[in-house]
Amino acid sequence: MAEAQKRFVRVYETTYLLKAETPDDQVEEIKERLRAVVGREGGKVIRFTNQGKRKTAFPVAKQAKALYMHCLYVGRPGLVAEFERNLKMIDSVTKFESVRLADDVDFDARQVEADVKVAPVEEEQRPRAEFGERTEEGFEPGFEERGEE
Repeated sequence: MAEAQKRFVRVYETTYLLKAETPDDQVEEIKERLRAVVGREGGKVIRFTNQGKRKTAFPVAKQAKALYMHCLYVGRPGLVAEFERNLKMIDSVTKFESVRLADDVDFDARQVEADVKVAPVEEEQRPRAEFGERTEEGFEPGFEERGEE
C-alpha cells in the first residue's frame, strides 16, 4: 500500500559543437549552465562527454574544426525544447542535435555518472603524395607498375 510512486521519464542525448577556440573555463561554464537548465526542468544529467577538438565533415560557421560535446540526460518531453533554447543563446555553440533514446525509464534507476573527457584524436600529419610523385619510400606507383595500361 505504501509503495512509492515510480516516475517515468525519457532518455535524451544532445550533441553540440562549440567553436574550436573556446577556452576550457568557458566550456565548464556552459556545462554548468546546461546542468542547471535540466535540473530546473525536473530532469537529471547523467553524463557530459567532452570529445575534444575534431575536424568537421564540412565547414560549420566557416570553421573546419569544432569542439564536440555530448550530454546524456533524462526528463519530461518539454525539457529538450528548453535545453535547445538555451543552446541557441550561447554564442560559442555553432550546431546541435537532440535525440530521444528511450521512453518510460524509471527516473530513480538512472544514476549520475562522472563527466568524461576523451583523449584527442591523433591526426596524420604526413601529406599524401600525388600520383607519380616521389615519396620517402620511393615513387608512387604509376600505371606501368600496377599492371594497368
